[in-house]
Amino acid sequence: MTDSSAEPTPPADGRHFVFTTTGDDALALEDILKPANRGWRSMLGYLIALPPLVVISFLTQNSEWQVWFFSFGAAGVVAWQAARFILRLERQKAALAHPVGSGDIVWSGNRLTGTVAGTTFDLAAADVRLEKDGRRLHILSKGKPALILPLAAFDSAADLAAFAAAVDKAGRRP
Repeated sequence: MTDSSAEPTPPADGRHFVFTTTGDDALALEDILKPANRGWRSMLGYLIALPPLVVISFLTQNSEWQVWFFSFGAAGVVAWQAARFILRLERQKAALAHPVGSGDIVWSGNRLTGTVAGTTFDLAAADVRLEKDGRRLHILSKGKPALILPLAAFDSAADLAAFAAAVDKAGRRP
């Protein structure tokens, strides 16, 4: 006799996904949603680096252009690195909101149901937005953590794209 709870049977009209997601999968979603070159935070480095340059200009009076060139160049590098650092921290913090670990998801009747790392999902196709990056399918629903289906859950990249198209089609209202 076999234990029926060991392996759930996929429904006849749907699909069953068993997979494992990692922190890299969640970070990939945050890279899609919050690119490094977007927003007011990219100017934060300049706000940190320029006030000392203004103070130096008052103290040195009539500085040579080489000093200014070097100073503004250094300020640009500092600003760029500071902005990248701050945005990376922001993305890492946001990625913690998405469950990672073992997942067991079923697609049936235009709904995705199941669990990922102890987080239960019950999403209607009409309430989701899809983001693909070629290696994973991110399923977003307002006010809920993202459901991430890695490429390993599918037979191929074409299968991932076909499933995304099916969810998208099921979510459209007539």
